[in-house]
Amino acid sequence: MSGFQLARAALTLAPAAHRSDPRRARRQQVNKTLHMTQHDARPEGSTKPGKARKPRGPQKPPTFKQRLTMTAATWASILFVWVLRLTCRIRVVHGREHVETMLANDVPVVPCGWHQRIIISALFLRSLIPRGLRLGFLISPSREGEFISRVALAHEALTIRGSSSRTGREAMVALVRAVRSERISPTMYGDGPRGPAGVFKPGAAILARRTGAPLFLVGCAASRYWQLGSWDKGRIPKPFARITIAVGEPWPIGELEDAQHADRISEEIGHRLDELDRVAEAAQKRKSSTQR
Repeated sequence: MSGFQLARAALTLAPAAHRSDPRRARRQQVNKTLHMTQHDARPEGSTKPGKARKPRGPQKPPTFKQRLTMTAATWASILFVWVLRLTCRIRVVHGREHVETMLANDVPVVPCGWHQRIIISALFLRSLIPRGLRLGFLISPSREGEFISRVALAHEALTIRGSSSRTGREAMVALVRAVRSERISPTMYGDGPRGPAGVFKPGAAILARRTGAPLFLVGCAASRYWQLGSWDKGRIPKPFARITIAVGEPWPIGELEDAQHADRISEEIGHRLDELDRVAEAAQKRKSSTQR
């Protein structure tokens, strides 16, 4: 497993809970009910199973070396993000009132951001869990996804199992169920998981429309980070980085007339995210100039 995959797995942050912790047991039960299967997934308004791509077939059981690698990667991920949590300073420079309103209303939202800054924004969103945010992530049902799911569960996040690239309809059904039944706020990184970078797909707008949960746009920047050579030029914040956050006003989505309408809204989401990122970047530059 590459260092990039390891870093991407570390999406949330907190000490690992003890196995006997009742809150951990509750999260495990919630995750179990949210794990999507092709047998129970249904498109909205239909009693027939949604069409899915032909499954890849059963995977071979992991070898001892693979199990050892997974265990080591899990603990390394926990340690890596815990260090970030302890050392990175997170500051909301724009839209703090929107954060407070969202938490006070205690309703699910659909957090949105760019895949390039997934770890930076996830650190901020993770910091809101103690204040009541039921943060969730859509994670692939693959073997690697199972590893990521374990890391997320250990750090008090919730997981919705599904693949937006292979079984998009079933993944949407699982996301809608998570918001409506469990009041989870699932993050949507609109140009992931494979790009193209900077092109926001319509999934977030469709999810917000079907559930009534408003979009919650998060722009972010870090003073120090590693730049990856991946398709999205992903940024991993370094320890002791200053993280600035710019948040937009919660944005409810009304009726979607057709696919073109959803595409136009998605394009507007991308423009707003770009502007919020610029606000967060500008705050970084101002801070740097005052320290010279």
